[in-house]
Amino acid sequence: MIFYFTGTGNSLAAARKLLVKGEQLIDMAEARRKGQFRFTVPKGERTGFVYPEYCSSVGATVRDFIEHLELENAGYVYAVATLGGKHSISAGFLKKLLKQRGLPLHNAFYVRMPDNCIIYLVPPSEKECAEILDSVNGQILKIREEIVHRTSRAIPMRLRDQMMQKCYLLMNRTKPFRVTDACIHCGKCEKNCPSQAIRTENGKPVWVSPRCDLCLGCINRCPVQAIEYGSKTVGRSRYVNPILR
Repeated sequence: MIFYFTGTGNSLAAARKLLVKGEQLIDMAEARRKGQFRFTVPKGERTGFVYPEYCSSVGATVRDFIEHLELENAGYVYAVATLGGKHSISAGFLKKLLKQRGLPLHNAFYVRMPDNCIIYLVPPSEKECAEILDSVNGQILKIREEIVHRTSRAIPMRLRDQMMQKCYLLMNRTKPFRVTDACIHCGKCEKNCPSQAIRTENGKPVWVSPRCDLCLGCINRCPVQAIEYGSKTVGRSRYVNPILR
């Protein structure tokens, strides 16, 4: 059983490649919306958590889902974070969340994907994205082999893990989001928002929650690039994993 969260498709793509025949894929955002937090892992299966790393930490939906999770027969538990950088440090905080629910974390991995955080950086070019995505299969095959063999390693819980979560909570504000006149009133941003932070009013999106996951799915998946985050994203290209195109 694999629990996943995705904003622009990277973690969904990784989760699908990690699946072993017969395993179930659970969307954490959808489960949270429906109030579904109780699951039983089939005998002999592994339990995975696949998610994007935000500000070197765990996003709001993943945190909230795990804080309410009631999981039976978890067995071997692993995590896979997708991120744009070359180093991952979110596993310590995830381990703390799981421990509070009586669950272990036996191993944690990360997969480098094209970075979608266009509010802070210029995203990779199309060529760079293609090169990064070409390397993903090799990364995931190695991780999948370790998961099948149930390898484990020590995952420390450090003070920095708490600090990075606090940094994330300071940055995930919705106030800077805005919509331009290019909006075609398609409603996709509201439909795709995992945080349910968007509501359509008079045909245009309005951010009704002061905070969200800051997954940037609304910006990156808008078909006409009508959503901006203040002035930071103006003129920057968007990124969506091919699995969602």
